[in-house]
Amino acid sequence: MLCFVLFPVDIFLQHIYLLILSLVCFELFTAINKFLTFAMSSQADSSHRIKHKNNETAVLGGNVTIFCNLTTVADVVQITWQKIQDSLPQNIATYSSKNGEKILPPYTDRLRCKSIEPSSSFITILEVTFEDEACYKCLFNVFPHGSRGGQICLNILTVSALRTELQLNPEGFLNVLYSAVGKPAPQIALFPSQALVKPPEEQLVLNANGTVTVTKTCIVSLETLRSLGFQHLIVHLDHPLKKEEIIVPLSVGQECTCCLPVVGGFITLLCISFIGVIIFCIVQKRKKKRDRIWTPDKLWEGIH
Repeated sequence: MLCFVLFPVDIFLQHIYLLILSLVCFELFTAINKFLTFAMSSQADSSHRIKHKNNETAVLGGNVTIFCNLTTVADVVQITWQKIQDSLPQNIATYSSKNGEKILPPYTDRLRCKSIEPSSSFITILEVTFEDEACYKCLFNVFPHGSRGGQICLNILTVSALRTELQLNPEGFLNVLYSAVGKPAPQIALFPSQALVKPPEEQLVLNANGTVTVTKTCIVSLETLRSLGFQHLIVHLDHPLKKEEIIVPLSVGQECTCCLPVVGGFITLLCISFIGVIIFCIVQKRKKKRDRIWTPDKLWEGIH
């Protein structure tokens, strides 16, 4: 505490000095009060933090559950869940010990909101669609501190079955077309890569629902493939939801397609020969019938 020695001066100056001293003391008291209020508020906030995941993933068409927990037990009046889309919060569910669970549109038939204990809550979204991809906020109304919240962002994943198609081009190479649709975009590769005539051509198409259609076209040398000892191709798909390998066998027709002109000529020659044999047999049969017809002279000779 500061000590001040007052010398005999004019009374007017003494009043001014006391006024200034009062103002300084008031400002100091106000600053200390604000600091203590802020410290108490920060301590209250830290004691009621929300434990949650920042991100959650779900499979398209499946169910997903999102959790929120208070780090300490508190007097929770109500828990509110919001969907944040385009920066706009929308209440979708509330829970309180007094009123229980209340689900709001458009999630009336597709959402469950429960509280394991007063400081823990979760929601379950049924049959997830791409419209559910958003951020969700849990708000705990804690008495007497007010609302405390945490935010979880939901990401939807999906992948289709792998499709393959084989075509023989005029040069005698095999065109292999394979595609898949997914979110995120699936990675697709063909083995053995040594049989590729050139690097594969890849096409990516972004669909309206956020999925990506991946289409790859490969040109495969059948001669190289056979020299490597392979009778099939392997198409490999890699995606966060699954890893898949499809064995694409090469049919006899595809392996021998390069011999089709020779085989076709042989078949044509065989057909012509067969038709010639049939014609020859018919001619011989008719000739024998004519020989069996008796004339009057032959009939008279037969009588004698």
